[in-house]
Amino acid sequence: MDEFLAQLEGANGDVAQLSKNLGLVDQLATRQEIRNELIEQFGSDGDDSYQAVSYYDYRMNVQPNIDVTADDIAVVIASGTIMDGTQPRGTVGGDTTAALLRQARNDDKVKAVVVRVDSPGGSAFASEVIRNEIVALREAGKPVVISMSSLAASGGYWISMSANKIVAQPTTLTGSIGIFSVITTFEKGLNNIGVYTDGIGTSPFSGVGIATGLTEGASQAFQMGIEHGYNRFVNLVADSRGIALSEMNSIAEGRVWTGQDAMKVGLVDQMGDFDDAVNIAAELAKLESYNLYWVEEPLSPAQQFFQEMMNQVKVHVGIDINTYLPTALQPISKQMVQDLSLLETFNDPKGHYAFCLNCEVQ
Repeated sequence: MDEFLAQLEGANGDVAQLSKNLGLVDQLATRQEIRNELIEQFGSDGDDSYQAVSYYDYRMNVQPNIDVTADDIAVVIASGTIMDGTQPRGTVGGDTTAALLRQARNDDKVKAVVVRVDSPGGSAFASEVIRNEIVALREAGKPVVISMSSLAASGGYWISMSANKIVAQPTTLTGSIGIFSVITTFEKGLNNIGVYTDGIGTSPFSGVGIATGLTEGASQAFQMGIEHGYNRFVNLVADSRGIALSEMNSIAEGRVWTGQDAMKVGLVDQMGDFDDAVNIAAELAKLESYNLYWVEEPLSPAQQFFQEMMNQVKVHVGIDINTYLPTALQPISKQMVQDLSLLETFNDPKGHYAFCLNCEVQ
């Protein structure tokens, strides 16, 4: 702090000037000065700005240079919370992502696959469905390389561990090898407002419901299922990564690792970005030339129409309920919306989740 204050005093209290003195920025300029410099570089558009083209117009008019004779490296994106079934873009649907991987496996032109993972996890069942397809790709002789983005934790690691190679960035958050169960019941909340549920059951499985909670027997059954799921997760990591099972206690149990530390304990093979992962995939498949084939769930005609319309119009219309609430209630409202959004993603058929709660950015 003393050094900072001394340097700030040397800049006469100007934080921007201090940033330049320290080499954090190259130049201090107003927006008008920046526009004038860009006009000098690229010419004026005649309307107090520089000549430019929007990304959307550029993308629509530029086609990739594809060598039709070359083989393909397929790229599958797994970004968002992992959910069971078929899910739209923005989440990782177990069936949806598995279908994309299967499509790459059945395509004779595809010789290797890169899976770009950016996920805090989610449904354990859906994660296993996706992992099974990665195993099937390897068995078909097509190497799979995982490219970890900012997050590949819990279920995000579950879908990654069986690949040929795992590439992460130093700041990637990964690991979080753990599993938990969520059963949503409301008996306590209902009791607080004077609503109670009672009745007589004729079997040991009665008395379980959203208004009554779980019986002791039901709780024990869920706990056994969770312990089985966790042991399976740990054993799969040990087998896939060649880590002694005796060492997994110090690596698993929900611990979150940065990419650099994950490499030290054997969860990751090397540091690198997406381009590095593609190069590794090409090496494993012995490809000198190749095309990148982005495997995506096709949009319906209606979805395609609205996407193109939004690209052109780029209009966002929304109502923020917090605008109509007193300031004191807004934090509670925001937290409720976040919690409800999280619960909506919990759709595992058995209620088992490999989800990194500490990694999720709220």
